[in-house]
Amino acid sequence: RPSSADNNETEEEEAELVGQVLLREKTSPRDNIAPWLLKRWRKDWGEEKTNLMCKEIMPPDDSLATSRIDLSTKYSLGHVSGADGNEELQSLMSNLGEDSILLPQGSIRVGLSLKGDVKSWPEYDDGTWWVQDASSTLPALVLTNALLDKYPPEELLDTHVVDMCSAPGGKTSQLLCAGFGRVTAIEASPRRSRRLVENLSRLGLIDKCEIVVEEGQNWMPGDQHVHGILVDVPCSATGTGARRPDVLRRGGDIKELLETQEMLATHCADNILDAGGIMVYATCSMLKAESENQVKKLIEKGTVKTMPIQGHEVPGFEDAIDDNGWLRVLPGNLEGDLSSTDGFFVARLVRK
Repeated sequence: RPSSADNNETEEEEAELVGQVLLREKTSPRDNIAPWLLKRWRKDWGEEKTNLMCKEIMPPDDSLATSRIDLSTKYSLGHVSGADGNEELQSLMSNLGEDSILLPQGSIRVGLSLKGDVKSWPEYDDGTWWVQDASSTLPALVLTNALLDKYPPEELLDTHVVDMCSAPGGKTSQLLCAGFGRVTAIEASPRRSRRLVENLSRLGLIDKCEIVVEEGQNWMPGDQHVHGILVDVPCSATGTGARRPDVLRRGGDIKELLETQEMLATHCADNILDAGGIMVYATCSMLKAESENQVKKLIEKGTVKTMPIQGHEVPGFEDAIDDNGWLRVLPGNLEGDLSSTDGFFVARLVRK
């Protein structure tokens, strides 16, 4: 017969379970998101898309939550372009576990069988891969595609690409793996730049990259030509809410961010990029104010125009291309495995 203490413990567990059920019945995913943010999403995307976003970011049932870790590899670009790398990707996936899957744009999504510290996973020390959400690969992917189409192989060694706000280095690594002659990584934060150095060193890419610790809006290329630039601006990061729920509860004052975004994008277009050069503006924000609206303002200034993103460049994300030729990824709004990704915005522009 259970003791009194056992009875009390059982009653407490039952009460906690009942409380959880009642809480779930009386709450929704929206209760974990700041009211101002929900209001903006409804205005930007409408009720249906907002509902899908909320369910993906904050599932109403724990059983619906997914553990998501995506890896970029040195072979991912070859997979998308059809050049090479498929054999290496398949071998890596086997090492990472039979439940790992290859996403359409070349990322590997690891399965639940792979446990423990990421640093203990197969081929980590070999520098074959790095952690990077699938949607986060899109800015460097569309910039690389445009530059590879524009310049023949013999001219790639003379091609200079700049990555603004580059830490922790996922997009920089993609650019370095594409074979461009020069890649310059700009990072304002000394602390984050140290992480950038660590990551590129592990991947064996550090010697191919020039790292500059400076505010992006102050950096000038001097007498260097810049053929391509990736500007992943500082933003509210609301697209990462599934992995970082704290960003969904922050205050709604983003005025300073908006000013920084506009200043940085304008500086890159007007003062850094060569005529005819390619610029990619990107955010991990699900707010039009930080994304679509900023690009519209930049285009209205007359320095750049849109270079539409084509479906074949972004396998699996074709339905995320909007009428402007820009990419707008909203969690829960794509089919299949890519329904579960960070929210992201990508626009590709060319300087007139």
